[in-house]
Amino acid sequence: MARPRFHFVQDYRRLVRNLIQKFPLAQAMSTAAGGSYEAMGEVEKQLLIGLGLQPGHSLVDVGCGSGRLAKALASYLAAGSYLGTDVVQELLDYAREGCPAAWRFALVEELSIPAADDSADFACFFSVLTHLLHEESYCYLLEARRVVKPGGKIVFSFLEYGDNWPIFENAFTALRNGQITVHLNTFIHRDAIAAWASHLGMTILEMHAAAEHFVKLSRPVTYDDGRRATDTAALGQSVCVLRNDKPVAPTGPANDGRAVYGGYEIKYRIG
Repeated sequence: MARPRFHFVQDYRRLVRNLIQKFPLAQAMSTAAGGSYEAMGEVEKQLLIGLGLQPGHSLVDVGCGSGRLAKALASYLAAGSYLGTDVVQELLDYAREGCPAAWRFALVEELSIPAADDSADFACFFSVLTHLLHEESYCYLLEARRVVKPGGKIVFSFLEYGDNWPIFENAFTALRNGQITVHLNTFIHRDAIAAWASHLGMTILEMHAAAEHFVKLSRPVTYDDGRRATDTAALGQSVCVLRNDKPVAPTGPANDGRAVYGGYEIKYRIG
């Protein structure tokens, strides 16, 4: 059976290659990531640190793009491990520059994370689920559930109509004018996230609106349009933080049918 070809692969490869032809490389790489490259990288970094990311942790950055988060974390996470994935090789090549040699950057074309089970403390999806179908997002969260350790955290951004209406307006205006949209923009209701979390066996720890200044900054940041954030910042997209409450795999020489789930030991039996 032929494997599906996902819309986002060609969408983003076409977008990035057009940007590289149109702009100097640094500008193309920033534009591909949504602009304000250094400022947004610092905000994402401080968001994760505020959620408990430690210098020795393992982080999976799905849809790492041109590396604005990777470059912001290069010194902080140097003692830990990092895996960045994307569908565009040119973005990965740029993201790799200036990062620790041991960090991994992987080209993917499917809804998969090339990492072992229980190998990461954190997984993040910044501006990724915003461009996927709901079932595609759920497949990625299933992968994150597999890769992230029990009790680890999964962080993703998403679009809501309240704060992100201009994105929706631009999309329907383009359709009315017979224009081709560059890529898919998907809005996610919070009740959908609650259902996903329930079926995944995860706990929603936090949710923040796109305009909420909940990210504590260690230094001021300046955006491309001249705006400046000093003490706190908003991400510009809504943020959900999940705890991976999957069972802890039993350890020891013998499997006695026990596992730990959410801090409690339970017995299980297959068959």
